[in-house]
Amino acid sequence: MEIRQLHAFVVLAESLSFREAAQKLFITQPALTKQIKALEQSLGAPLFTRGRHGAQLSSFGQQLYEKARGLVVQAQEFKQFAQDSARQIKGNLAIGYGLSGIKLVPQLTAQFKKRYDSISIKLVDMTSSKQTEALLENQLQIGFLRQPVHSGLECRTLLTENLVLLVNPRFYPSTEINAQNYVQQLNKLPFIQIATGFCAGFSHLSHQIEKFLQANSLSPKVIQYVEDMQTMLALVSTGMGVGIFQGSAVHIAPADVDIIPLSGEHASWSMGMCWNAKFANPVRDIFINMVMEQQKSIVIANS
Repeated sequence: MEIRQLHAFVVLAESLSFREAAQKLFITQPALTKQIKALEQSLGAPLFTRGRHGAQLSSFGQQLYEKARGLVVQAQEFKQFAQDSARQIKGNLAIGYGLSGIKLVPQLTAQFKKRYDSISIKLVDMTSSKQTEALLENQLQIGFLRQPVHSGLECRTLLTENLVLLVNPRFYPSTEINAQNYVQQLNKLPFIQIATGFCAGFSHLSHQIEKFLQANSLSPKVIQYVEDMQTMLALVSTGMGVGIFQGSAVHIAPADVDIIPLSGEHASWSMGMCWNAKFANPVRDIFINMVMEQQKSIVIANS
């Protein structure tokens, strides 16, 4: 038995119309019928008799109506009390994120602030390695970072990040370069590459790109090394060459740069929400629970 089933029973008992009750509950009539049948099966007897003129309470339903209504009211009062109490929760959260979370983390933070506006949140743009250090020292309470993670951290996988090919189709037509034939084309094109060893923030990414190129037996002609994403995007935009970066670049790429997803060995990795369970923090746990509630929709939110 669920509160929503009792709520459906009460609303239907008061309207005696499946159509009207479904509208009040913001569900379809078949969904309402399913809830009522499930409740009747759980209780062991029919709650309504159905006829040409709608629904009528059975004698069994009449006996249960007042008690059910009282439970529904209590549940609503409890929910309101809990929400009011939650709004009074105070505290601070420091949340780290990198490029992979550039869209997702602000969205989650905004949703959390709507529920708990008295909680102060600090967002910090950090590499995965710096986030790990900060989480271990409790300088961050939550991090959104690349997996695998340090054994001292708890982690919940949220997203799969992919390598992508960055191309300006004005100079390199996308009809010639696409996800099916990039292997054949990439060795023939001028290549802009993240400088391995020069940019600590992108060390993981540069190694990922190297592994991908090796796995696909690719040796593109590097015409320029860059140390940051903005420079790569700018050079690709001018037509100097093509480059490989992580898919999150789509959120800040110029309009004239095409993002072509790559696939195969070493083309993807996981990003997760991580925390240090060694340090107790009820505010952090509330944020984690909210994210876990929404986990099924997170991939959509980041696409």
